[in-house]
Amino acid sequence: MKAAIDIRCGNGVWADLRIINNEDTVVRILNPGNYQPTERWEYSRDAYRVAVLRSFHFLEMNLRTQNGSVVEPAPISTRAGHLVGLPVPLEPGAELVISIPLHEFYRLERGLDYSLSLTYGDASAKVSAATQMRCS
Repeated sequence: MKAAIDIRCGNGVWADLRIINNEDTVVRILNPGNYQPTERWEYSRDAYRVAVLRSFHFLEMNLRTQNGSVVEPAPISTRAGHLVGLPVPLEPGAELVISIPLHEFYRLERGLDYSLSLTYGDASAKVSAATQMRCS
């Protein structure tokens, strides 16, 4: 498996983590789930899924400024426990996309360069990707 990050700017800043099966056989990757926000959740549904994945330590996000300083994410956490779904099978050439609303987790400044790294998965299968980005 390999992973890549696509950055989208428009209606916020989004990082799409694309996990691609570049093997000749089916591979299994952790199910990102379709978790439902709890009552009074104040962020987006995408932010809820990311917060759940982070709480299980299935998704690690690392954002740094151009001088290497770590940008700390907002303390967004879920208020409920969830069951983790069965692994998702990816056919050869198939991909799984996890959309991350960076604008809800980080205070991003326009015109600054950042480096973003994401790691997703569990002990059975894990992928990582990194990219440079600029919010303009």
